[in-house]
Amino acid sequence: MIIDKKEKHLWPAISGAADYLAHIKTDLKLPENIIFNPVSSVTKTVMNNYKNKYYRLDADIYVLEGHNAAYVTNFGIGAPAFAMIMELLTALGCKNFIITGFAGSLQKTLKPGDIVVCEKALRDEGISSSYAAPEHFSYPSESLTNKIKKVLEAGKTPYHYGSTWTTDALHRETAQEITAYQKAGIMTVEMEAAAAFAVAHHYKTNCAAIFAVSDQLANLKWEPAFGDKAVGEALRKILTVSLAALK
Repeated sequence: MIIDKKEKHLWPAISGAADYLAHIKTDLKLPENIIFNPVSSVTKTVMNNYKNKYYRLDADIYVLEGHNAAYVTNFGIGAPAFAMIMELLTALGCKNFIITGFAGSLQKTLKPGDIVVCEKALRDEGISSSYAAPEHFSYPSESLTNKIKKVLEAGKTPYHYGSTWTTDALHRETAQEITAYQKAGIMTVEMEAAAAFAVAHHYKTNCAAIFAVSDQLANLKWEPAFGDKAVGEALRKILTVSLAALK
């Protein structure tokens, strides 16, 4: 039997993150502010340059002393894994989330190492419909996004502001989709933002996203640049910008 799930986001769940936390008997205390990043080189920067306390809760969590923030990494890949760790952190009292990391470029004007602040995320994944009503896009927190933009502008850091395409199918990005989204002005592609924004909206928390361009799809072929110096520098800049925005 096929059921209409257009209102699933309104249905109560039979269990939630709080039940899981009670099951594993955690008493973890975390700050309200969270920075997500999956990139190992940035994690090394955090470990080597910030005094921190480390915890493991379905992700690696580094509480950054003196910053009222935690850095979270190794949370898995894609929207389902991201939604689960956001659920746990929300149940622990975290309220402000910034997604940082890599994104592929859909526009020829975007180059590796460019910084992109996310305006909205196209919902081409399977998670957001469990948290938000049917719609083409998910939207970040306006207030948190504006704080990020103000920090970038105060530091005279060049950045782009635009939308992203969130997909579950990393190896099924097609020329037809890329061409259509280029024409629509969508700047980047990644795997988490649309779901993260929907989860945050559902629980009335704040979530924003800021990416470093790491690879190109604009020429209808994959052109990776993950190891470029400019990309690494952009990721480190994004970390400091995110910490400043969360003060």
